[in-house]
Amino acid sequence: MAHTPHYVKGEWKVLCDSCGKEFLASELRQRWDGFMVCTRDWEPRQPQDFVRGVADQQAVPWSRPEPSDVFIPVYSRCAVAGICAAGIAVTGVPSYV
Repeated sequence: MAHTPHYVKGEWKVLCDSCGKEFLASELRQRWDGFMVCTRDWEPRQPQDFVRGVADQQAVPWSRPEPSDVFIPVYSRCAVAGICAAGIAVTGVPSYV
């Protein structure tokens, strides 16, 4: 059963932007998104739309620079074929590993 508006002097017929039914202009309300809608389709704006985030402090309270890398030379003798790569084994140097 469709709503059929009756004649009122100075009014005009309009369509609801949401449901598309015909109403008199005075029966429509403007919704938060700018649509002109009937009372069945009118809804308040979601309160979560007004929530603002709180800035989070990401920096640490104190820090120090990363120390430089310390390289320890390691010499080894390898007489097993297939395990040592050519050019890596040093002859005449004692083995530490």
